[in-house]
Amino acid sequence: MTTAADGPEALFAAGISAHGNGDYAVAARCFTGVLEAIPGFPAALANRALALWLLGALDDAERDASAACAAMPGLAEGWMVAGAIRIERGDSAGAIAAYSEAVKLRQGFAPAQAGLAAAYLAHADNAAAARHAALALMLDRDCNHARFTLGSAVSALGQTETAIGLFTQVLAAEPRHAGALLNRGNALVGLDRIEEGEADLRAALAIDPDLREALASLAVLRTIRGDTGEAIALCDRAIGLDPDFAIAQWNRGVAALLQGDFATGFEAYEWRKRHPLYGPHFDRLPAPVWTGDSLAGRHLLVRAEQGLGDTIMFARFLPRLIAEARRVTLACHATLFPLFAGLGVGLCRLDEPAPAGVDCAIDQMSLPHVLRLTPETIPAAAGYLAAPAAAVERFADLAPPAGTRLFGLVWAGNPGHNNDRRRSLPAGALAPLIASEGVRFVALQLGARQGEYDVPSMAGALDDFGATAGILHHLDGLVTVDTSIAHLAGAMGKPCHVLLSASCDWRWLLGRSDTPWYSSIRLHRQQTLGDWSGPIGSVLAALHG
Repeated sequence: MTTAADGPEALFAAGISAHGNGDYAVAARCFTGVLEAIPGFPAALANRALALWLLGALDDAERDASAACAAMPGLAEGWMVAGAIRIERGDSAGAIAAYSEAVKLRQGFAPAQAGLAAAYLAHADNAAAARHAALALMLDRDCNHARFTLGSAVSALGQTETAIGLFTQVLAAEPRHAGALLNRGNALVGLDRIEEGEADLRAALAIDPDLREALASLAVLRTIRGDTGEAIALCDRAIGLDPDFAIAQWNRGVAALLQGDFATGFEAYEWRKRHPLYGPHFDRLPAPVWTGDSLAGRHLLVRAEQGLGDTIMFARFLPRLIAEARRVTLACHATLFPLFAGLGVGLCRLDEPAPAGVDCAIDQMSLPHVLRLTPETIPAAAGYLAAPAAAVERFADLAPPAGTRLFGLVWAGNPGHNNDRRRSLPAGALAPLIASEGVRFVALQLGARQGEYDVPSMAGALDDFGATAGILHHLDGLVTVDTSIAHLAGAMGKPCHVLLSASCDWRWLLGRSDTPWYSSIRLHRQQTLGDWSGPIGSVLAALHG
């Protein structure tokens, strides 16, 4: 055992050796001995900071790293450990600054480039992370840290197969790299390789049972498989480790909503405002938050959020609010104005300032929580919206001859939706339906995919949702994937057949062909993720039954 009597050089060498052996507590004691002999020695400060960081003593580690950088600004290792600490603290901008200093000092040093890549990854600048990780690998092809960061960055950029290959290389070098197993598992699930993904996530947890991100990811996977009970238990484990882990809180809420447990689900749904993906979209409300107290004599602002379908779905609560408040204003997308004009609600655009005199405000999808909604108390399931009279008249010629049934058809949703690959149909999937006898179709599909089928298209007439409602008014029904027009049809009480992925949105619950949200909607579910033959066959049988 090296002691102070052996001198600072021997203590420093012993600290380096202990660090290499993974004995960080011994390393920290050795570097402390060096600093007792040579106070302020920058290399000892930097190395003790690194050991303390690895031991989880972030405050002490940050103190040493800052002292090392101040004493010797040209010491790249000091800036590198400062950057690592700042990443763990959630200060990604500070980490980028620290690692940038290290790179300036040692441009050809692979660990410095790898650290800068990790800082950019933490900052969600995936393109920059990929560039610096690739440079680190050019400098040192064995830099596994850089390879892991590169895999994480390209995965976020949508290059899933490449990412899987990189994580596999990381695991070949470090079979117990729990982070690589976690990220490869997530990438495999993203490709619907569910069994392989689950194996990786469970392997990550076998290595690190407290890896909260793996618990949350496995919860999502179990939810996809319909096992909401295990999903909630996994989220509970993650939340037990970190009660502020918004992803696990959100995932738990989604699983509870799929079960039909609205009390638990909508309470947890409030965590969307702190979720790293959804939270940045929430600005501060322009008035005190309404929490369900009396609205008498007050002006309430309801702020729409998420998709257009969500705004339509939750517009069912507006009549109740209008009856209770002095005034209600809905802030939403202008394309919905014609549809909502007859509700007696004030309307303003989301990007406009709130109207004067607003007393309280609420985000629209918080209404079920505030109103203590249950599946049995969902209002207006039979319908609560009607097409504007002018739009009904505009499309009067669309009404089919007696004895002919005319259905609208939509096969793809918004490609920007985070689950669109699963909810939209692959090209050509509806060909058997279109070729069937006895039903005519008109396409109500918008966007780049609108010309995929040889059926009359109404895309050019879909100016806004008022026009879409005017068209639906004259149709016998609608066949659609899970997108906003399904909510419009349900809100109008129009017969509607919705094709659902096995990994469907929480609002459709599990294992049922009806929905308490809309009595006119029938659900046609996949039994196997990615296989649309069953739902399409079910729609065919329903239309010709």
